[in-house]
Amino acid sequence: MFVEIANLAGPGVIGANRVLTQFRPLQVLDLLEGYWQNLAAPALGAPAADARGMVLDVPVMGFPGPAPVPPGGPPIALPLHHIAYAYMVENSRLLDVMRRVMWEYRHGERLPTPNPQTQRWLNTTEQLFFSHPLPYSIRSMTSSLRPDPDAVRRNAYYRLLGMDLNHGTDDGRPYPFVKAEAANREFAMVWEALLVEVWKAHANVFNFAGENTTDDNAIFQLTRRLAEMLNARRLTANLAREEYDCVAIASWFLLVVSYNTQVVVSLDAQSVGIADRLRKIGERVGLAPHARSDAYFQLAMPMSVVLRVIEAGAIANAPAAAILYAGVLMPQMPPIITHWSIATGPSLKDSTTRQPIGVLAATASGTVSSRIGSNGSAVNRLAGVLR
Repeated sequence: MFVEIANLAGPGVIGANRVLTQFRPLQVLDLLEGYWQNLAAPALGAPAADARGMVLDVPVMGFPGPAPVPPGGPPIALPLHHIAYAYMVENSRLLDVMRRVMWEYRHGERLPTPNPQTQRWLNTTEQLFFSHPLPYSIRSMTSSLRPDPDAVRRNAYYRLLGMDLNHGTDDGRPYPFVKAEAANREFAMVWEALLVEVWKAHANVFNFAGENTTDDNAIFQLTRRLAEMLNARRLTANLAREEYDCVAIASWFLLVVSYNTQVVVSLDAQSVGIADRLRKIGERVGLAPHARSDAYFQLAMPMSVVLRVIEAGAIANAPAAAILYAGVLMPQMPPIITHWSIATGPSLKDSTTRQPIGVLAATASGTVSSRIGSNGSAVNRLAGVLR
């Protein structure tokens, strides 16, 4: 979200600094509100209209039409990421590290003196993400029923993806949040089985002589089940606001470390990669990010794209499965498979170490999801998942 806005605001770090440091908090909130209006209306069965009153067309893959930028800017078209985008970003501990940065700047002078641009970013960030949201705003997600915004996000991750984050509190205890009974606990297992099948198919695209183990029907059945799980949690736009808020906060902080922004410069954490910048910032505030944070960052964008397509039902039959290994989604799948393997441990590309679906069907899939996040219990066997 904010990364894409920055790309329109200027090349590289120039656009990032503009978005992070040149808008007032209410202007950024106006952007979030206007963007949500264009997104929520179609989801609730009503046409959306931009600032000029024009009805917007919403493409089938879940990407919203134009949304107004802060006052003075033209309408722009930006994708809303899947909640998996926020989940992967947050698994890196980016939000925890940046919260520690905010705390240090607001309570003392242990960190390097912030430049004027970083001061504006601190003011905007504190008011947007660390203050009580304005009543009736899209960011007003907490109440006496659910007072902790971190617990709200974890509840949404658990319900849609069946997984908790891979870290708990700063002192190592499990983070307390409500784990709903209606949750997609089998998501991680079905997703990993899909990656195995897609990799086999990808490896056979140019196989004209040997045995071809591509199974389009298996890919279709796995994507069908993923779509059913995700859409079951989204009936009548359920969890839409929670997903939107997860993506907003993850994208805001991801933009900070996507380049050597003014905030990074203030912290003397310049580097050539996102994970390295985060590591240096973590060293400044005494909180190490996840050791595999780069893999989580690299998973966020392609997983968002692929899951949006799957959830929209674009793979409606076995022949359509080819878009994942020989079609429009082919560029996204190899990076997903590579970085999922890095993040979770076992290589999905090595047929000698991975288990075939028949074996997975006889094994509870809690092992799969626990490698990337804890789901607290074993889930349905794959034989039951592919019903």
